[in-house]
Amino acid sequence: MNHERLVFINGEMVPESRATVSLFDIGRLYGAAFYESIRTFRHTLFHLTEHYARLKASLRYAGILDMLDFNRVEEAIIKTLEANIDLTHEDDDMWICVEVTPGTGFPMPLKKGNKSTPTVFAYSSELPHADYVRYYAEGKPAVTSIFRNIPSQSFEQRCKNRARLPHYLSKLYCQGIDPDAFALMLDTNGFVTEGTGANIFFVSNGKLFTPTMRNILNGISRLYTIELAKNAGIEVIEKDIGLYEAYNAEEAFWTTTSYCILPIRTIDGRRIGGGKPGKTTLSLLSAWSESVGVDIVGQAKLFSRV
Repeated sequence: MNHERLVFINGEMVPESRATVSLFDIGRLYGAAFYESIRTFRHTLFHLTEHYARLKASLRYAGILDMLDFNRVEEAIIKTLEANIDLTHEDDDMWICVEVTPGTGFPMPLKKGNKSTPTVFAYSSELPHADYVRYYAEGKPAVTSIFRNIPSQSFEQRCKNRARLPHYLSKLYCQGIDPDAFALMLDTNGFVTEGTGANIFFVSNGKLFTPTMRNILNGISRLYTIELAKNAGIEVIEKDIGLYEAYNAEEAFWTTTSYCILPIRTIDGRRIGGGKPGKTTLSLLSAWSESVGVDIVGQAKLFSRV
């Protein structure tokens, strides 16, 4: 029996081992690739409508949306889910990444008369439970990167794209200091922005704080966390947050597609709160589990394979 996952590329399902994109694709040449990563809960895609809306906004910003029949994107996601879901245990979940580029066009991708058709592909993978499961109980360390987020005056950070060299360099820098830590990025004014693949929250005096939208990705998980907090009667404040405030927070946590909410134990070696996951963090994680009908931590433990 073949257990190889199938990848959607421009309308065709092909085995992962044979999945290719042209060397001359503009997404590869210029980093002009726009994407969404979507996880399932109980094998149902989470907040798919919100992911569609964000991808459309990114593609419109990049001047691609009018070139594209968006039904191709919807087809890519659904077919990838249907083709691979049987490889996922009934009590586990998976995630799907869909990407869109302007297509091929070397050496003049924007030359008038270029009849390039956008490239659309999607692939799936297991959730990387083993990478983060122990941090639900311990908290994850964070290290502040020396590489700053690109300001929105230069490039709109709400546009989710693959041109992420500052994020890569931040990961590399962080690994050199603490291989166990996630990188925390600042903006050019020294305010906290986000991680290399996650948004960040802080808890102080019973209130939830998170950076403003000025220089960050508008994370779907971030928005859902804000919704859960407000439903629980927790005041949510979006503001500029400096490292002084971050170091002195009572709690801190990351939010992202795969692990949903992950506590932060330390930032630059300074213990956050008591150095353990806090009450508000754990209550929001519990609320998330209840809302989707999946014990998020329990699932990660069961399928972490560690």
